Amino acid sequence: MVRRLTYSNLVAWLKVLLPLTALGILSTLFLISHEVDLESAIPFADVELEKRLRDRQITAPYITGQTDDGHKITLTSATAHPDIEDSSRIIAEQVGALITSEAGTEITVRADAGEMDGSFQEVELNGGVEIVTSAGYTIVTENMIFGLEDARAETVSDVTAESAIGRLDAGRMALRPSGENNEIYLFFTKGVRLVYTPPK
Repeated sequence: MVRRLTYSNLVAWLKVLLPLTALGILSTLFLISHEVDLESAIPFADVELEKRLRDRQITAPYITGQTDDGHKITLTSATAHPDIEDSSRIIAEQVGALITSEAGTEITVRADAGEMDGSFQEVELNGGVEIVTSAGYTIVTENMIFGLEDARAETVSDVTAESAIGRLDAGRMALRPSGENNEIYLFFTKGVRLVYTPPK
């Protein structure tokens, strides 16, 4: 006597056969899979790796302090990262500094780039250095050494200054505390030339 395959019997068999078939397919995938080359799986060029290491940077760093004479100094930049050739030095872009003397005089410094060592005592500013004072001077130069410890600065290239009295050109300029109250003054040296513009 032949037993007919009923609907319920078919469903019962499929519940067993389908999971077994799935397990067989999965095991086949693992058995015939190709060996993966881990070195070629992440193809980084040497130049790209070097760039990634170089791009370890801080965004918008901010340093502030006060000198022994009471002058406040704030230093900022758009980005800063270690020098790839000398990890003890830091390279910054779009550097800005603000000096506020104890008497209230303000001097703002801007530069395209800056470099400093790990001691954070001195910054070498390069490219488009601009100094603006609350006394009305706007001074432009290419390179300047800026001391964070005692609010001193000195240019290493020619300077041009614009003020209410006219235009001043000089070979060097220094910014440092002087006098009995250690107020911050500007000193122009090396071939100073002033073109006086009388008030109208």
